[in-house]
Amino acid sequence: MKITTADLMTTGILVLDPDMNLHEMDTMLVRNGVSGAPVVESGRLVGVASQSDVIRTLWEGQQEPVHPAPYYSTGYAIPLSAFEYMARDAPGLGDALVSHRVRDVMTANPVVARPDEPIESVAARMLADQIHRLPVVEESTGELVGIVTSLDLAGAIAKFGLAPSL
Repeated sequence: MKITTADLMTTGILVLDPDMNLHEMDTMLVRNGVSGAPVVESGRLVGVASQSDVIRTLWEGQQEPVHPAPYYSTGYAIPLSAFEYMARDAPGLGDALVSHRVRDVMTANPVVARPDEPIESVAARMLADQIHRLPVVEESTGELVGIVTSLDLAGAIAKFGLAPSL
């Protein structure tokens, strides 16, 4: 059974605008329950941005970096995102959330997958590049048609029994 990226990818995905600020990006990601998304400008994929990119940017220049773990491990519903809590605790981080843009933190020219690509190839590239999501782009048009994540690959293993016998 040949399984392709198109069989696993999610369509109708959340996309980010490169000119939105990091606070807007964080709010959008939290509301949609994802940790990153493709960045699209004028209908074209220009990058990928994630909460990890935001954390890396917020830590730059801080004398004592804020560790995000305590902000993600609270046992109650949080009306604010972890980034907003960090910004309340560390001077300057709140300003960075609104002064930096998605284009400042995104990975430009991201690694992509094609819809007809075998998932083994996609999984190998994700492992080699240590990335958790690949935008899926139609080769002939350059159109962003979906996204495939490491969770999609894990789901395929569970559903189709793709794990090799060891």
